[in-house]
Amino acid sequence: MIWTLLFAITIAQGLFLISLIAVRGSKNPLASRLIIAIIVPMILTNFGYLVTRTDLVNYIPQFFGIPFGMMFLFGPLLYFYSRSVIDKTFHWKNKYWLHFIPYFIYFLTSLPILLADRTFWIWYINNFLAGNQSIRWVEKLTFAVQDLHLLIYLVITTRWIRSIKKTDQNGRYIIPVSSRVRWVTALTYCLYLFLITVCSLYAIIMVHGKYNPVTNYIYTLVSSGIIYFIAYRMVLNPELISPGFKQKYQAYMSFTGEDGEKYLQKLRALMDKDKIFMDPDLNLSLLAKNIGLPSHQVSKLINEKFGKSFNDYINEYRVQEFISRIGEAQNKSYTIYGIALDVGFNSKSSFNAAFKKFTGRNPSNYKIS
Repeated sequence: MIWTLLFAITIAQGLFLISLIAVRGSKNPLASRLIIAIIVPMILTNFGYLVTRTDLVNYIPQFFGIPFGMMFLFGPLLYFYSRSVIDKTFHWKNKYWLHFIPYFIYFLTSLPILLADRTFWIWYINNFLAGNQSIRWVEKLTFAVQDLHLLIYLVITTRWIRSIKKTDQNGRYIIPVSSRVRWVTALTYCLYLFLITVCSLYAIIMVHGKYNPVTNYIYTLVSSGIIYFIAYRMVLNPELISPGFKQKYQAYMSFTGEDGEKYLQKLRALMDKDKIFMDPDLNLSLLAKNIGLPSHQVSKLINEKFGKSFNDYINEYRVQEFISRIGEAQNKSYTIYGIALDVGFNSKSSFNAAFKKFTGRNPSNYKIS
């Protein structure tokens, strides 16, 4: 009963994790597809054993054999997933399918057994559960090849990750390369643990010469742990599972020529026509959004074209607007501070400081008579 519950919970967790990765979208679709491809065989393995423990065995006993040989998938998938997470230049190529030839060969040679009738599979599963199913020499050889295959890819992945650490990969990405390296390293260690466990279990059943259901269930226990580990890391940092390569800070553009003039005209229109400076909540991010540039580039534009900081540029417009309004008849009923608030200042102290800075005088000199 405990094993049945464990299989069911892990399947549900795996399916939820896949749906979460798929539904939330990704800035790195290849990484998303590859991590899902790693999770799917683990789910299928748990479902295969769930079939043997429930009434499903009477309806789809053949499903027990579907996950056989899927260990051939883990090594290549981990390697390519690591590349997709860390290497900005990595793209899928058709030739990479060659890495999956061992699994395809296994699948094709096992097809006659997979297509066997329900009676055969029920007999096979009953023998397996009773601990009476002998291990053929072909199966022993296959187990050894699968273990060696995974070990080779784990070593290749580990060596590649170490080579990345020695190179300059520190583009200013939103998800740093160092965090990506730590993540794929942790996932690689998980599969090392998986391989050690599998090798130990294979050694046990080979000594006995027959399959032992408990050892196979422990195999699913380790794979279930990997699913939960991936889910845990996704909760901590959802972007880390399939991170994009968007940089925190884009390269500064040059505000010369037509492009520079275009953004300069947008800025002037916002200030002179729309009088956006009168918004007391105006900040660099809001102004940048209206212009259509990143904040740091708008700051550069103002500094390059006007020799001012953002705050000085905005406050000078507010001071000029204040001076133009102070002498208007319709504003005679307003106080100096009331007009200051109306032109965008949000405190008396900031108004006084800005006014003194740009005029060299105190605001009281412009008091309405």
